[in-house]
Amino acid sequence: MALILGTAASKPSKRRDLAWRKVDFVQPDAAWKDHLVVDQEMSGKTPLEFVRLFFDQGVVNHIRDQTKIYALQKDAKEFGVSSAEMECFFGILAFTGIVKMPSYRSYWSNETRYPVIADAMSRDRFEQIKKYLHFNDNLTQKPRGDPGHDKIHKVRPLIEMIRDNFMKIPPEDHQAVDEQIVPTKQRISLKQYNPKKPHKWGYKFTSRAGESGFVYDFEMYTGKGSVDVSDLGVGADFVLRLARGIPKHKNYKLLFDNWFSSLDFAQTLSDQGILTLATVRANRLKGCALESDSRLKARGNAVECHCGEVYADVKRPYCVKEYNRFMGGVDLVDMLLELYRIDFKSRSKWYMRIFFFLFNLSVVNGWLLYRRCLAAGQKPMNLLQFKTDVARALLSGSSLATPKRGRPLSDADTNSQKKRNYTCRPPDSTRLDGQGHFPAWIESKQRCRVCVQAHFKVKCVKCEVSLCFTPNRNCFLTYHTM
Repeated sequence: MALILGTAASKPSKRRDLAWRKVDFVQPDAAWKDHLVVDQEMSGKTPLEFVRLFFDQGVVNHIRDQTKIYALQKDAKEFGVSSAEMECFFGILAFTGIVKMPSYRSYWSNETRYPVIADAMSRDRFEQIKKYLHFNDNLTQKPRGDPGHDKIHKVRPLIEMIRDNFMKIPPEDHQAVDEQIVPTKQRISLKQYNPKKPHKWGYKFTSRAGESGFVYDFEMYTGKGSVDVSDLGVGADFVLRLARGIPKHKNYKLLFDNWFSSLDFAQTLSDQGILTLATVRANRLKGCALESDSRLKARGNAVECHCGEVYADVKRPYCVKEYNRFMGGVDLVDMLLELYRIDFKSRSKWYMRIFFFLFNLSVVNGWLLYRRCLAAGQKPMNLLQFKTDVARALLSGSSLATPKRGRPLSDADTNSQKKRNYTCRPPDSTRLDGQGHFPAWIESKQRCRVCVQAHFKVKCVKCEVSLCFTPNRNCFLTYHTM
């Protein structure tokens, strides 16, 4: 049996309650009238090429240009940075999500140095780019109180460009709409609370994702004015915005939870040829009398166990099976993002967490698209291998050396440069233990660890540091006793 509206009108009535009647259930035509486009030629692309479909050169150049503008506005000086340097910076960020350390300076510290990052860019240059990193011109932002004021003006162009690139990918049959929380501890009105998410406080996004987890569209919640509120309500209006990229009258299935759903909203999507599958709150059914929860739970054959508990064997409705199968797309991408999340702290730039989220989402979407386009029999890379490959490609593509004054280095000069060998400083407990510290000759002179200015061919075999040892100066003894 099924309950239907007792009216012949094409649109639901706006009255509080409606007249309902029972009729025999008729299976609707839910066959998908489209197909998933898979470009087999894309299977030959590198991981970085997949990511560049979303975080493309236009995005990189935009960030580069806005970073230069912000340096002029902040410190009234020109800041020379190239697109290659920006990509190297992004590659370092990607590696920090893979190899975790207490602070970003640890990657350059002698004690915990990570050569992949430290050899690609100096710490000072990294901090310079981080200081001036920007995504939109502050002078174009309208003041608070102005009708055109945008709370996320600082990242608006970045959001628009990346979202437009996501929407170019052909969608899947089943797609789910759910919320995502980008964690932050900033004291800012944009921060929202959601007790159902692992990170309960953060910036709230509403996203549309396929069964695979690929995010096709998203909107950031900024409070009142995030969307144009209609009679359907804020939640439904968010979903309508996200459904703009779904082909109409092709029987695409859209799933969402009871915060978004209502009868009027389901009818609106139905008029667009989009099928819906959602839970719904009882107070949004407009007088439709459903069976009570106690009666629904009592259905089936009861079985009593020895422990005294009673279980009921209830046949699961097909719609419940479909909802459980396809509703988890956004939760899946949340899990993938959390695996290698960039976790830099920035007290002054609240919007950096949003940038990290968009960059990570571009990488995860690139990996999901790579898996979709794999040739038959080809073994896929896991997300760790994929992201590592992307990070290395971003670093190696720049061949960076911090720009210096004077004649530019030729390719021959660059290749002939020798990399400095770094040695970690031994802990004081080892340096001062008085055991096994013997001098040894080395082939080339190295800077003395104590007096710094002198170079000598003697090192301590235990501490692995170069030290002076002459009739007038005994840095070897000083180093191991003071």
